[in-house]
Amino acid sequence: MRRVATKIFLTFAVALAAFGLVAALAVVRLQDLGRDLKLLTTGYFPLGRIATQLEVKDWIASRALELRDLDPAARRAYLPVVRAHFPALVREKLDEGRRVARAAAALGGEEDVRVLAEVSARLDALGTRWMQYDTASNALLDLLERGGPPELLEARAQETRQLEKSLSLDVKLLQAQLESRIADQVRAAGAAESRTVVLIILYSAIALMVGVASALFARRLLSPIERLTEGVKAIAAGDLSRQVEAPGNDELTLLAREFNAMAASLLSQQRELRRAERLAAVGRISAQITHEVRNPLNAIGLNAELLAEELEAVPGGAPEARALCAAISREVDRLNALTEEYLRFARAPRSPAGRHEPGELIGTLLDFLAPELAAARIEVRREFQPGVPAIRGDEARLRAVLLNLVRNAREAMAGGGTLTVAARRAGGGVELEVRDTGAGISPEALPRLFDPFYSTKERGTGLGLAFVQEVVQEHGGTVRCDGAPGRGATFTIRLPAAPDERAAAPAPALHAQVTQ
Repeated sequence: MRRVATKIFLTFAVALAAFGLVAALAVVRLQDLGRDLKLLTTGYFPLGRIATQLEVKDWIASRALELRDLDPAARRAYLPVVRAHFPALVREKLDEGRRVARAAAALGGEEDVRVLAEVSARLDALGTRWMQYDTASNALLDLLERGGPPELLEARAQETRQLEKSLSLDVKLLQAQLESRIADQVRAAGAAESRTVVLIILYSAIALMVGVASALFARRLLSPIERLTEGVKAIAAGDLSRQVEAPGNDELTLLAREFNAMAASLLSQQRELRRAERLAAVGRISAQITHEVRNPLNAIGLNAELLAEELEAVPGGAPEARALCAAISREVDRLNALTEEYLRFARAPRSPAGRHEPGELIGTLLDFLAPELAAARIEVRREFQPGVPAIRGDEARLRAVLLNLVRNAREAMAGGGTLTVAARRAGGGVELEVRDTGAGISPEALPRLFDPFYSTKERGTGLGLAFVQEVVQEHGGTVRCDGAPGRGATFTIRLPAAPDERAAAPAPALHAQVTQ
């Protein structure tokens, strides 16, 4: 069983995880964007600046040709300045460019590593060409310093000028490559920023929906508490039939089931209390009415007998009058029997409780009723399980219970049939069963069979089965009826076993005995 607290924790954990994923995505995307910006600010922008600084506007060849027209003293004074103007600055910038390219390659991805490797290769090529240019320019300046022939000086100047053009082209290509890459990186950074904003908004909306769904789910998990509260209020207001629905498999479901069981138990107890109060009132009224009726009935019966005797003394006298007297006596006897039944129900006399063997108790009753059942063409089957525990109770009342059930079964089988009476072990108690093959009981009548004054028989009092239930409940047992129209009826009584018999071993299978 998964606890409600666990479900709620998992629900909000899902919501927190959703928001955590959004935050993680935002952090990752911002880190990528920051790395791209850092690559621009510490890599490509410095490399572009270095490429710009490598672009030379004042080359050696043109200076050398200008120095050629100066007088020797001015030429000797100006040559050291020309020699020291370019080499140190260019080598410094090339070395700086290589360092920046290596550092930037450590920050970038595969494409950046490839581009920066090309930049480093261009810088290396520029370094190689610059060394060639440095050698050529020094040779030109040396020739100028020695005052070489003009033809040779012009040739060296043209060779140096070719190297200068090549260097200038390489620098421009490097600048173009870096500018193109910088533009691509700026566009990619802008696009990445836009995608990051869109993704953060989208995933935030999804996380918000997950959070709302989690809150709704948590509310749904806790909704049984509201229903339980309403149920408690309804019970407090007296509506004991109120039931609470709580589908699932958690503590609230278990609590709802226990609440429903409690409400059903209270309703059953309320019905039993009302029934007991009704039976008590009926008993008091029945005892009073019976007491008031019996004396006049006895007087009527006595007078009817005296009148019959007087009529018999009259020679040839009035057979119709004698028949009327006999009818009065029969009705008085029937009413006396009826009052006896009411008194028995009202007084409920009890004898001291004793230990009784169920088989013996049922057997003696069936032996007593054997002629009556045989005359009604009833076949009796006795199914007594060996080793059935003894029961403790009032023998007379228990016998009256069984007598009521057997006679009800006989009356239900007006044309004959089979009566089965069984006794068997049932858990820690005893189960007695009376089963007939009569007309059966309608589903509408089953719930009311044990109500006082309810009877399915035309002239029944409706007290027999109420008496049966009362006696069985007094002995700590239960009685139920199962039946359907055309399939007979089965009355099952469960009684607790006598205390010292509860540890008896399980009994073997049933054996049956048939009597006519």
